[in-house]
Amino acid sequence: MNAQSSIRHAYDSVFEGHANMGMGERIVSTGLGLAVAAGGLRKGASIPGAIMGLVGAALVVRGMSGHCPVKERLSGGHQDALGHHGSDDAGSDSISRSRMAETY
Repeated sequence: MNAQSSIRHAYDSVFEGHANMGMGERIVSTGLGLAVAAGGLRKGASIPGAIMGLVGAALVVRGMSGHCPVKERLSGGHQDALGHHGSDDAGSDSISRSRMAETY
C-alpha cells in the first residue's frame, strides 16, 4: 500500500457519504479553515501552531467535501444537501423533489 492509497483510504473512511452541509456552511467552514491554518503557520514550528494547522486543514476538507461526519452522527438520520431528512415514503420524496426544484 503506497502513501497515496493510504491517504485516500483514510479520507474515504472519514468523509465518505452524502453532502449534508449547505453552501453557506461550506463557504464559512472553508474560509475559517484557511484562516486558522494560516494562523498556525504564523506560529511556526510549535505545538499550538501544529494543532491550529491540523484543525484548519480539517475545516477546509469539511467545507470542500460538503460532508460533516459529526453533523451526520448528531442528526441521527440522513439529510440531503438542503437539510431535508430522508424518508422511505414516496409522497415525501416527491415533496422533497419539488422543494429542490423551487430552490434552484
